[in-house]
Amino acid sequence: MLRILIIILLLLPTTSNADQGLNISCLNMKSVLGRKYDPLKFTLQAVGLQYFDEEKDEFVMIKANKLDIGENQVTARFADYELGFQLVVFEGDTKPTMTLSKYDYKNDKFLDHYKCDAKSGYIE
Repeated sequence: MLRILIIILLLLPTTSNADQGLNISCLNMKSVLGRKYDPLKFTLQAVGLQYFDEEKDEFVMIKANKLDIGENQVTARFADYELGFQLVVFEGDTKPTMTLSKYDYKNDKFLDHYKCDAKSGYIE
């Protein structure tokens, strides 16, 4: 009887989920001026920040130890610029909004600003 119970338990399908992370979608703030921009999509996980590199046509993972992570911000550094995700409470709001800034540190200027939506979910 015990053997049958063990076999049944081994054969029962089990569902498991990966770690929970953030699915982030960011839209360029210049969109309000009528320009058409595709949203940038990222996945922030415990192991790092993943994004789709259109030039390489593949997903790229920046490991967590290569990210600058603070209380309300995450920064990823690239060869010519850095992407800084931060939580900001705008005047008149009570909840923080996630924003993304693209900063050209070689020329010491911001290139673009994005408003982001972040949803927690299980990462596949």
